[in-house]
Amino acid sequence: MKHNILYSFRRCPYAIRARWALLNTNQPVELREVELKNKPIELIQISKKATVPVLKTSLNKVIDESLEIMIWSIKRSNMNELFGDKNNDISKEILSLIEINDNAFKYHLDRFKYASRFNIEESETHRSEAMKILLSLNNRLKVYSNEGKPLFLVDAKESLADWAIWPFVRQFRIADTINFDQNYEIQYLRCWLNYFFTHEKYPIVMKKNEPWSKKNEPLFIG
Repeated sequence: MKHNILYSFRRCPYAIRARWALLNTNQPVELREVELKNKPIELIQISKKATVPVLKTSLNKVIDESLEIMIWSIKRSNMNELFGDKNNDISKEILSLIEINDNAFKYHLDRFKYASRFNIEESETHRSEAMKILLSLNNRLKVYSNEGKPLFLVDAKESLADWAIWPFVRQFRIADTINFDQNYEIQYLRCWLNYFFTHEKYPIVMKKNEPWSKKNEPLFIG
């Protein structure tokens, strides 16, 4: 095999952020859209978890964590400023925000967005807890806005944190679109999310593709 292969699922936020990083660091991959109820044997054979995203590199290295895929692609493209410009405090801040997103926010998001799978009576509690985290992100952005700086989460500079978090905020918005779009309390967060929605790469990252099959011609992005 002479090229990278990404097993993905269009709507999965983990897969979205992996695709976003690969595309925006100019790392070409063969994109294989996975039908989650009918996973290809090729995916199961290379990853015990068999959950998207999974990257198989041209050197046959398998990376099956979305954040690790992002880090791999950023390092390969020498875009290390996305890690915090070698400033240890900034780097820790970036990783801390991602940890909160991937743990606390994702926990409450799932129990709000998919309330019928959990305890529907507690859905509003989980929505409220998720909103607290979104408000904290909004307040970070507001500080930079007051200084006339771009709306990014850490030091007013685009970073791994922005790339890793926006797909999950997108999911929250889908679950509560009207309230999200009309909520003045998160106006800076809405502007921040809109940056990604209006980005020239967004339609490519979110394009609908048929589930992968050996019979299909390879689909490349990047």
